[in-house]
Amino acid sequence: MKKLLKGYLVAILSLVFLIVVIIGMFAGNSNQCQSTTSDVSVTTSADKEAVAKSIHDNLKKISGVTEAGIAGYLGNTENESGFNASIVQSNATFNEATAMNASISGYALGLNQWDNSRRVELLNYAKSQNKKWTDASLQLYFALNHDGTNSDLLKQGLKMTNVDDATEFLRAKWERGGAGTTSKRQAYARAWYAKFSNESSDTAVDTATTGTKTSQNTDNTTNNSSGCSTDLAQGMGTSGAPVKEIPSAYKSKIKDTNFTATSSSNTYPFGQCTWYVYNRMQELGTPVENGLGNGADWGANAKSKGYKTDSQPHVGWAVSFAQGADGADPTYGHVAVVEAISDDGKHFLVSECNVVASGTGTVSFRELTAGQGVTFIQGK
Repeated sequence: MKKLLKGYLVAILSLVFLIVVIIGMFAGNSNQCQSTTSDVSVTTSADKEAVAKSIHDNLKKISGVTEAGIAGYLGNTENESGFNASIVQSNATFNEATAMNASISGYALGLNQWDNSRRVELLNYAKSQNKKWTDASLQLYFALNHDGTNSDLLKQGLKMTNVDDATEFLRAKWERGGAGTTSKRQAYARAWYAKFSNESSDTAVDTATTGTKTSQNTDNTTNNSSGCSTDLAQGMGTSGAPVKEIPSAYKSKIKDTNFTATSSSNTYPFGQCTWYVYNRMQELGTPVENGLGNGADWGANAKSKGYKTDSQPHVGWAVSFAQGADGADPTYGHVAVVEAISDDGKHFLVSECNVVASGTGTVSFRELTAGQGVTFIQGK
């Protein structure tokens, strides 16, 4: 009996020890998770160039981010706050009761002047981290990871390849304010680009009015953005590379040339092929709906929702390219709009987005032939 009791005692002590170890492991993990700003460290300085350089160096660590995108962010940040993380709009004194009221506008805070519900979310996030909202490192981390869908927009802008386009995208789509300040923000952005880019070739900078450095304006050959993209290196079907102007053989065939029309009901990501096709189909009066997925998914998803589909091109129809078809992205595929059929009936012209100047909303055109992995969709 004594041996049995001794065995039970050993087993119980072993179990207690194991529980203590497990609790210690979880406690260690919990503390580790709370340190969410450890990979972002923005310098605290009255020298705005030092702060800008620190932000630049932090953003450079993110995969896919360009010098042009960073410059666009810096241009907006300088205009919003002058790189002062503790500033309140109009230099007001901070009042927590006012700041925590999401219905109050015009009381923006921080580097990027968060207002309304985004201001409240920033303050709540700071509290959850036991940090002051004035912490520049916390604000940058919040912007990149905890600002809801706005964080996705920020990262999208940071990956754009033209300084002016990135600056305006971030102002209009991410900041969603500052109407009338575009040229000022772009001037700031160009100056930061010239200072930090080391003459990187991923963007074009207009030197006519700023005197800053200029680099070659080249279109990306691979656009790996979420939703769709097109790998130009894989070939473009019959006719070769895309063009920004309607080919002369097709000009007389296209009546509605408003390729920049947009729709407020569009929920696809800005600048993506899906975003453009939704807008264009609305303009043509044969709309498609939101939520059809990535470019490669449109054919099957549209058919399941009752859209008429075909393997042959029809003017005014959308066209879904499977992964890799006609140079479409091997992961997301691609979508475009059929604008015209050639006189011999063997080719068709598409308008599309996110092929030239990735993420900027630039529309381009290609002449193709119908082949494998292509599904045409009639709008409703």
